[in-house]
Amino acid sequence: TPFKMVAPFKMVALDLDGTLLNSNHGLADEQAEYLRNLYESGFKICIATGRAAPSVYFVAEELALPEPLPVVCSNGARGFLLSYNDIGEKTQEELFYTPVDREAVTKTIQLAKEKGYFVQYYIGDGIYANPITESHRQMIKDYEKLTSSHLEIIDDDFDQFLAAHDDSKLPSKLLVRCEKHEFDVCSPSFVELLNSDGTKEGERLAHIVKAWNSDLDWFLEILHPAVNKGLGLRNMCQKLEMPLENVVSMGDGTNDTEFLEVSGLGIAMQNAHESLKKVACYTTEWTNNEHGVMKTLQAMKLKGD
Repeated sequence: TPFKMVAPFKMVALDLDGTLLNSNHGLADEQAEYLRNLYESGFKICIATGRAAPSVYFVAEELALPEPLPVVCSNGARGFLLSYNDIGEKTQEELFYTPVDREAVTKTIQLAKEKGYFVQYYIGDGIYANPITESHRQMIKDYEKLTSSHLEIIDDDFDQFLAAHDDSKLPSKLLVRCEKHEFDVCSPSFVELLNSDGTKEGERLAHIVKAWNSDLDWFLEILHPAVNKGLGLRNMCQKLEMPLENVVSMGDGTNDTEFLEVSGLGIAMQNAHESLKKVACYTTEWTNNEHGVMKTLQAMKLKGD
């Protein structure tokens, strides 16, 4: 078997889209029940996703664990404990927050404005956007539908957050959205602006995730230069006093690279990006549409405390 049990595993950290969720972005009842049972046997369950907080809540509700669910969201920029009581009221305890640098935020908003792209600004549970064209407004409607979240339309170039120079008003991430045919020009212009490919420490203003989603087309996600899901998991494990070598992680996307690398055991889904399969400890034989998380962990015969 591919399992070398080095350290006793105590926590399972899971990506959502393409991993725990099926291709309709839903959580299968069987998998939710399996994870509840795994929790009962002594394991911690943690979610780590590129999604913003509001579009993760349904997972916590459906998992319905007896203790708060550790969530790393926005590709590692933010971490919190999430719980619902019997009547569906949410409680959220913020654990860490690594917002985008101010210089990167102002430069991104300025360049987007010059080029006629629009920006989605994520702060707390709010998502704010400054659409310019009718097409942009349609893109926002599609995004709201896909993520079950609400976007607040603003027309002040985000001055309400930036004017006061209050760092708590800086975003966990920015999304730059443009038309499909503009992406080939849009992407390199931001990579250059924010020097996101820079190799020297301190010269990168941001980490850029070039993301493609079959429902949303292309978009750029702008993050703090040190932020990725690996850092997010590291921060979460520090807060939970959980050694990283005790963590099994599972993912499918290029944004899961560091996440799998820092874990005791990093597993790529069968449907994972080829580059992720190269860094994973191994690739499971199941996809996200075949209850791959459940089947893989079952095959490991995980023993809890």
